[in-house]
Amino acid sequence: MSPTAFSLPPHLVQLGFDYVLSVEAGDAVAAARLAPEVERLSGLLPAIAELVVFPVTALSDDTEPCADSIALDEVGVLYLMAVRDWATATPASAAPGIARTIAHFVGQILADEPKDVVRALEVLRHEYVERARVAVDSGVTLRG
Repeated sequence: MSPTAFSLPPHLVQLGFDYVLSVEAGDAVAAARLAPEVERLSGLLPAIAELVVFPVTALSDDTEPCADSIALDEVGVLYLMAVRDWATATPASAAPGIARTIAHFVGQILADEPKDVVRALEVLRHEYVERARVAVDSGVTLRG
């Protein structure tokens, strides 16, 4: 579970993933349509990055930590810190780059093949929108 609270409502989870998908798919029209709201919410894409990256890189409670798992955890923390700093330092121009880094991470780590990035992002979008809906319905704060 993520160390920071993730309490985005479903429509913002949808917005964040839709923006990442439009950038990855090269859909400039959709990206331009979504960009003003994404840029206004400077913490949105870092939150989406955390949802995608943290479960893959964080130390697991199920296994004993070892040098590799500790290193992976630290790489994930550094990645997320860099994304947050990027979004804070240059919110107007950071969104497309952050979206590309999220898509790249998905392509390299989570997709069955690098060509399946869009499909993997769609699966993640569906999963996290549903988790956000369940959290809202049950009154529980969703954590990544």
